[in-house]
This record gives sequence, structure tokens and C-alpha cells, in this order.
Amino acid sequence: MKIRTRAFLLGLLPTLLVAMVLTAFHVYSRLSDLETTMTQQGMAMARHLALSAEYGVFSGNRAALGKLLDQAMTEPGVASVAVIWPGQARLVRGESLGRLPPLGKPAQWEAGMRVWFVHPVMLSSLEENDPFIEPAATASAPLAWVAVGIDLQQKQALAQKLLLASLGITLLGLMLTILLIYQLALTGVQPLLNIITTVKRISSGGFGSHMEVTARSPELRELQAMVNQMSESLRSYQQDMEAKVHAVTAELEHKKIEAEQANLAKSRFLAAASHDLRQPMHAISLYVESLKPQMQGRAAEDTLNKIERSILGTVELFNAILDVTKLDAGVVQPLLAPIRIRRFLLLLADEFATEADSKGLSLRVRARDVCIESDVILLERILRNLLANALRYTTRGGVLLSARPYQGQLRLQIWDTGSGIAAEHQPRIFEEFYQAGSQDAQTRQGLGLGLAIVRRLARLLGYPLQLHSRLGQGTVFSLDVPILANGPTGIDPPFEDSKATLKGCAVVVDDDPAVLDALGRLLRQWGMEVYPLHNLYQVMHELRTVPDVVLADYQLLNGETGLMLAREVHKRWGAHIPIVLITGDTRTETIRALRQSGFPLLHKPVRANQLRTLLTVLLQGRVIRQIGG
Repeated sequence: MKIRTRAFLLGLLPTLLVAMVLTAFHVYSRLSDLETTMTQQGMAMARHLALSAEYGVFSGNRAALGKLLDQAMTEPGVASVAVIWPGQARLVRGESLGRLPPLGKPAQWEAGMRVWFVHPVMLSSLEENDPFIEPAATASAPLAWVAVGIDLQQKQALAQKLLLASLGITLLGLMLTILLIYQLALTGVQPLLNIITTVKRISSGGFGSHMEVTARSPELRELQAMVNQMSESLRSYQQDMEAKVHAVTAELEHKKIEAEQANLAKSRFLAAASHDLRQPMHAISLYVESLKPQMQGRAAEDTLNKIERSILGTVELFNAILDVTKLDAGVVQPLLAPIRIRRFLLLLADEFATEADSKGLSLRVRARDVCIESDVILLERILRNLLANALRYTTRGGVLLSARPYQGQLRLQIWDTGSGIAAEHQPRIFEEFYQAGSQDAQTRQGLGLGLAIVRRLARLLGYPLQLHSRLGQGTVFSLDVPILANGPTGIDPPFEDSKATLKGCAVVVDDDPAVLDALGRLLRQWGMEVYPLHNLYQVMHELRTVPDVVLADYQLLNGETGLMLAREVHKRWGAHIPIVLITGDTRTETIRALRQSGFPLLHKPVRANQLRTLLTVLLQGRVIRQIGG
């Protein structure tokens, strides 16, 4: 209930209650007085008429009694008069009495709209004035009775006038009370209402709201003035804060622009540095791979292996730093596609088979032939990091890649029989540069970024990642991936050993002579016929042989790209020619465009095992299509 209503009711209800009580008491007392007056008037009139009628009754002079009754009818309020003798003989003026009650002493009763007053006619006056009447005669029964009927309508009319007058007085008093409440109480409440309204506007943010100081009470006037002062102070404070916020916002905007420019410059630098650094590392790794058969069994083989490990360490560090930078910047977005998980895991295991054999470890795959929908490159990077980590820290036994249904999803797991991870190290195992139990720089293995990248990629794809490990018993990493209900149902080509000799014609296109020479040497060692070319023009005008596979660098000279070359190759020889794009560009827009093209994509520096596995699959698929066609 509002305060104005409360104040109004507080002033009105007591007054209304008092007025109702006083009115009821006044009406009741006045009606009681009227009743008493009427009774007294009726009894006095009946007694007077009885005294006046004594002689006429005693003498039997009806004419005199009639005049007496006619004279009584002229009295106010008298509706009927009658003289009644003991034998029920009557002399009546006005309305008839009807059936009479037993007559005796003076009495009154109501009949219809009349009140009757009865008084006996005695010989008391005659006894005093007539010496001839014996006193014993006056002591006998009444000579007759006199009845006077008073009309009740007059009483009711008087009562109605009394009620109307009382109600009028009450209403007049209430109106006067309401006027006084409005002038005295509500004029004092209105300033409070104005204060409440102003405070509400201030609480809603309307700083600077002002109200007129209209209160008559000094206390309320002071309160209104203080509220106005508070509102003005808040407005001033708001203006100061807005000015500071604008200044800070402008400064932040300036710093944001500087940061964006710095980030853009950094991205450009990383992209340029990535491409320029990856080119020589790519060529060196290919040269090292091509030298392995030549150095096998010689004294320099150990040196060559050390060079390869150093190169792989540099490449791993370079790739890990770039991956962490891109993931933290939020520029990597998943591109989902169907994946046959069994063949996917077999190809991945075949790539690491050489490393497992060199350490005397078994590397097995146990997976159902189901289809999932995921990002091929991101999922491959997760499993590659976990698999490399498992082989790195396992010295006996082996590693298992498994894929099995679990609670409506496919659970991918990498099991190893390594040394395990102590419980106190497990919460921090996914932190950057953290390596459990390998704090000595001389015995330190890896970089400590592989699992950090795994956690970031798993979060990006929305896959729950779990770790279970016991010290001295091994470790298992689990990744839950949604199963694709309506995946491809075609039969995969038979899986062949990637170490078998490759056959076919490979066209290699790269503008870097060192990369072109190193990649050509490696492919020839694998048994392929190689046509090294530098640009799109040579492919379109100098190549006469239909290639079995094309390996093209994405970024060529004179603005040419691997995508342009791929379109021209397919236009000339057909879309059945497999094309592999190789790039050292790490820009997000470039990677997104290459992945959306649908061509197999390799990042420089390319791992020899990865390249050989991919070529095995592509050439095998081409042979099957030729047989089917």
C-alpha cells in the first residue's frame, strides 16, 4: 500500500469510526427520547380526557362526550379517540379500535400503525365536588375507559428526518475531515512522495534529478535539499567517471590498434620466417633421408643419424611454437570431414613403424572399421603427438592404438608400457614445457609442448581428454570422438606395407632448386620416375608424360600457386590424377583455402615416412581405379 493511501486512511478511518459511533448514539438517544415523549404525551392526553369525561360518562350525556372527543381529535398526532363502557359499548372518533385487550389499569398497546393509550374513568373528581355522592361509590370499578390512538407515521417521519439530519451532519464532518487531511496530512506526505520519486530516478541512473523544495516542515525541507545535493554530487561524479572512461577507452583503443598492428606484423613475420626457414629444413631433411641408404653400414651412418635427430628436434620445436601461437590466437578453426578410423590409424602407425623398430618396440593397431566426422589434420596432430610421446618414453614392451565404441561414442586410446607418470605430476602434465621426472637438461627428452598442443586441440574439437597412468606400469591417453551414423560404406583399398618399392611417374614442382633436387633424389630411391619442374608453364608445355602423382609447392614464383597448377593438371589429364600440395605457409587464410580444396596437404618440412605412406595410398588407389575403370 502506498504511503499516500496509508496517510489518507490513517486520518480518515478514526474520524469515520468516531462519526459512526456518535451518529448511532445520537440517533438511538433521540429515538428513545421521541418514544418517551410520545408515551408521556399519549398517557397525559388519555388521563386528561378521562378526567374530562367523568361527568358525561356518569350522567350518560353522549352529546357532551362527543364534543369532548371531537375536541381531542384536534390535538397533534391524535388519530383516534374512544370511550368504552364496561358492556363494550363505544363512542369512537377516528379509526375503530378493533378487538380490545383486557381493560384494567392504565395501559398502552400497538395495533397496526397506531399506539393506543387507555385510562379508566373514575368518580374521583365527582367525590370532591358533589356532596350528594357517597364516598363508597367512588371506590367501585371504573365507569368506563378512554382510549387515545397516536399515529405512528408521525413518529417514523420524525425518525427519518432525524436519520437524514444525522447522516448529513456525518457527511459534512467527513468532508471537513478529508479537507483537513488533505491540507494537513497529505501536504506533509507529498514532499515524501517527491523524495521517493527522485530517489528512484537517481537509482535508475538519472543522476542530476532535481525536485522543488515545497515541504512546510523544516525537517522535510532539509531532507529535500539534501537529496538534491546528493543527486548533483552523483551527476558530477558520473561526468568525471565518464570522462575518465572515455580517456581510458581511447587509450585502450589506441593500444588495441597498436597490438593489432604488432600482431599483424608478427603474423606476417612468422609467415615469412616460416616459409623461409622451412624451405632449407625441408631440403635438408630430404637430403638426409636420401643419404641413409648410401651411409648404411658405414662409419658416417651414426653421424647422419645424429644430424637427422637434430633436424627433427629443430623442426619439432619450430612446429610446436607455431602451433601454440596459432591455437592461443584462436585462428585455427576445425574443418569436419568423414574419416575411416581403422585405415587412418593404420597409416599413422605405419609412419612410426621405423622408429618403433629402431627401439625394439611393438606398435599395434586394434580398431573397428567405423566412420567418424572430425578434422583430419587436427585429429592427426593429436594422435601423432600422443604416439610420439608414447614411443619417446617407452623403452620396453610396445605401444597400442585402439578404437572401440564407448557409451555411444568412439574412444581412441594410446597405450604404452613405459615408466608411467607419478600422481603428483599428472595435474601439470599438459602445461607448456613441463616434463615429469625429466628435469635434468642432459636427460631431457622432447620439448614439453606436445601434450600442451594436444589439450588445446582436444578443447578446440570438443573431445574429452583423459589420462590414466601408474608409475612403472605405463600410461594410457583416451579421447572420446562422436561416431558418424551414416558414414561412407565403400570398401577401403587393401593396406600395403609403406616400405615396399613405389612405382609410377611423379611430377615434382617447386621453385627452390635445393628442395626440387632433394625431393627428386628421395623419390628415385623409392623406385619412382621423377620429372622435376619449376613452374606452371613447364608443366603445361614441356611435360609430355601423363603423371601418376603430382607433388606441388603451394607458393611458386610470379604469383603462381599449387591450386592453379592442380586445376590445370586436372583440366589437361583429368581429375583422377592425385595431387599433393606441399606448403611452408602458416597463414590461416592459406591453410583454410588449401584444406577446403580437398587435396592432400603436407607441411614443410615433410617427414619422409609420412610422404611415403601418403604416396603408397594414392598410387594404390589410382591403380584400383584404373582396374575398376
